[in-house]
Amino acid sequence: MSKKEQTKQLILTTAWQLFKENGYQNTSTRDIAMASGVANGTVFSHFKSKIDILKAGFSDQLDEVLLNASKKDKSHTAIERMSHYAKALYPFYLSQREFSRELLGTIMWQHSELAPQLARFKHQLIHDNSANAHHADVIIDLYFMTLLYGLNHPEINENELVTQLENKLSLLNVPN
Repeated sequence: MSKKEQTKQLILTTAWQLFKENGYQNTSTRDIAMASGVANGTVFSHFKSKIDILKAGFSDQLDEVLLNASKKDKSHTAIERMSHYAKALYPFYLSQREFSRELLGTIMWQHSELAPQLARFKHQLIHDNSANAHHADVIIDLYFMTLLYGLNHPEINENELVTQLENKLSLLNVPN
């Protein structure tokens, strides 16, 4: 790993630790720079903004969750597959509720950034079954609306969210 990559990773690791300790809103890029032992400008040479640091850290962890879920996926239909992934993703998002809310609130208005990941996931939902892209769109919409509900209701746990999602998915007429 090059020195530049090492510095970027140091900033990311330090930022994530500070976010966990102090909360996202209470952590500044100056705090991140000081704790990393780099100049504030160095932080911005690697990341455009604090939200970009959060996105990068979140993305790394999310990729790991998705990879692990993918290895265990034995589903055959788009609905089964969404349920399988929700069982891995909902606990991840709920365990990092503050960061999830901050990130989802931001990227909802930056759909183009999320589009490639959604397209890959859509393909993964339907690639080996008779569901189509329209089915995948509705399934993903139900997934995100259920997730947003859960993030806004702290009393809800991941099992209750998965149950809510599965109840909604059961109403769809998606071919096997």
